[in-house]
Amino acid sequence: MVDRSMQRAAGSVAAFAVAAGLAVAAMPGMASAASGTVTWNDGNSKFTRTVSNTNPIAGEVVTVSTKFERTGIPVEYIYSIKDAHPTCLTPVAGSAKMGGDQVSIDTTPDAVSASFSIVKYPVYPNISPKSQTFEVQYTVGVNCARDTPLSTSMSYSGSLGSGNYTDKGPAITVSSDAVSTTVLTDVSGAKINTPVTLEATVSPAAAGGTVQFKAGDQVLGDIPVNANGKATIVWTPGAAGSYTIGANFSGRTGVAASSTTKVVTVADVPVDPGPGTKPSTGSFGF
Repeated sequence: MVDRSMQRAAGSVAAFAVAAGLAVAAMPGMASAASGTVTWNDGNSKFTRTVSNTNPIAGEVVTVSTKFERTGIPVEYIYSIKDAHPTCLTPVAGSAKMGGDQVSIDTTPDAVSASFSIVKYPVYPNISPKSQTFEVQYTVGVNCARDTPLSTSMSYSGSLGSGNYTDKGPAITVSSDAVSTTVLTDVSGAKINTPVTLEATVSPAAAGGTVQFKAGDQVLGDIPVNANGKATIVWTPGAAGSYTIGANFSGRTGVAASSTTKVVTVADVPVDPGPGTKPSTGSFGF
């Protein structure tokens, strides 16, 4: 019998791939959720890999699956699989499944691996089960490169040998974060020792992230952004003068950070001379 490791190595050179569900072009930060699928054959083994969303934004979760099928005899038992992924993707705990069963995995920075009982997951060419599917979910990290295809691949071992299919894909391209703007509402009539409300508005509006308010170098606080894109804080200036008020938006999933400043003038409070005090009219006062 010809060694299947050699057959697979030769077959992978001549393997053909059919990509489907390509991502639709989108403006930065406006990811178009589109699955991607790659299929190839190696001898009588057929493999189908699918990424649930090939154009995600940072913070989203994608599912990567590999389906094993046989197009001819004999049966093959799947012993183990290694799913290689970009290092900026993090496996979701408890998400790995084989044949619908939750399975434990070993992780490295760039791959997850699972091993199975040698009789647990058969793939028959003509009777059930005719396929077995391994899947795992990943969270897309904020450290992923943007608008750059990031490769995925898999390798496995089974009763008929092993296969190492480097960079078969599908690739994952993380969409650029949407540009944001932060605006401070004008403040007038500010006086020392008198509370004044500072309000920042973030666009695009949605809950998420925080705005850090500053008066000069003094940090006033970090306030969550509400569903209307607003964050407010009460500030009580302790001295008269001009203050540079800063509002720094932290960013949120799929939306980049932004910041702005505005100068606020704080006036002295006039001193009350007290009751019964009569202003002077000079030496000829009455």
